[in-house]
Amino acid sequence: MNKKELAELKKNFDDKCGFFTFNRILRAFVDSDKNVIFKKHSLLGVLPSEEQELITVTLRKGLSGTLGKNLVEYNFPDCEYEEDGAQHILYDILKTKFENDEHTEAFLNNITKNIEYTSTFAIISAHCTYTMFRKDKNDELSEDNSDYNFILTVLCPAEIGEDVLVFDDDANNICLIPKKDRVVSRTPTDAFLFPVLTCGDPDINAVMCYSSKPKEPNKSLVKDVLGCETTFTAQGEKEVFGKVLHDIVGKDLDYTLITTINDKIAEEVKEHRFDSKPTTIDDIKLKDILSESGVDEQKLEKVHKVYSETVGQKPLTASNLVSTKTVVATPDITINIGKSATEKVRTSLIGGRRCLVIDLDDPNIIINGLPTTVELATSQTFGADEPAKAKTDAAEAPAEITSEEEDYAAF
Repeated sequence: MNKKELAELKKNFDDKCGFFTFNRILRAFVDSDKNVIFKKHSLLGVLPSEEQELITVTLRKGLSGTLGKNLVEYNFPDCEYEEDGAQHILYDILKTKFENDEHTEAFLNNITKNIEYTSTFAIISAHCTYTMFRKDKNDELSEDNSDYNFILTVLCPAEIGEDVLVFDDDANNICLIPKKDRVVSRTPTDAFLFPVLTCGDPDINAVMCYSSKPKEPNKSLVKDVLGCETTFTAQGEKEVFGKVLHDIVGKDLDYTLITTINDKIAEEVKEHRFDSKPTTIDDIKLKDILSESGVDEQKLEKVHKVYSETVGQKPLTASNLVSTKTVVATPDITINIGKSATEKVRTSLIGGRRCLVIDLDDPNIIINGLPTTVELATSQTFGADEPAKAKTDAAEAPAEITSEEEDYAAF
């Protein structure tokens, strides 16, 4: 599913839009022992209006976030279309719209028996139809429309609410009301949509999963419930990309090169921000970026081998590799550098010491919320026991850097 298709689906995810329909809604409640203690399917329209609105909002949140981060597509392996496989179970539900009790039971069992949840939770699943209007070569709506039928399922934690104090009008008193009911969260922790859209057509060979914590996706949902192979998380892509850079460039991976590569990938993302699919970086694109960043030819020859051994054949999502700010860190010091200020920071040898130098356009700075001024060549900078000549030499010293003498901030 590309960005445009997802945006249109999210925008029109409402019965009121005229070309979107909730066919049937399945609701189930699962206790801490993974027993389904309640299940019911019905038309959404027969429920009270307030309940309809809450269900719609909760389901829509299962489509929230960004492709490649909160929302990730996974391909089913061939074995999952066997009779007891997840793909086959979902396909049965897609065709029967929760009206076949046997297929609905298999659907719920596949979730409850395989998901790694330790507390109670609710399952809300909707069979939906979205009419996709296509445009002709004159950018006008054509008569070649098609219906996209899909299942969207959200998993929401359910916890006992806190006791609350309320004002009782009848008793004219403030009193305690103990909460005994399980409150189903409006925000799902996990969700999945089947089938996805590929080039505008339904594709039953893939499923899209939502995670409220993209850095910690629920692997049991992807692997155990849906039978798919997990991929790198957004944070995982960034970490593996850092390893690729380190293995290719080695000790030459300094501050300047790191920030240059980051800027070039950010430019790629910006240039293709209106593309239908997220921008990706593969070994070929990476080699081009490194070449433009000044990496020598001998190191560039290692790109394909290192990338294949570390990442495999899958391209990395470019937006996951970009840092919006540069962070330089040592065990005792952390400096956050804004996107527009990377060129004002450099590493240098000053008076025989490895230093991080920050150019200040304005001598007035704020430390711990208090304003102060940075004066030139003061004892605060180099220490009272430093000779005056050393201060002068340091102030005039060129920014000479060697890779053996620097401390590097890595991706």
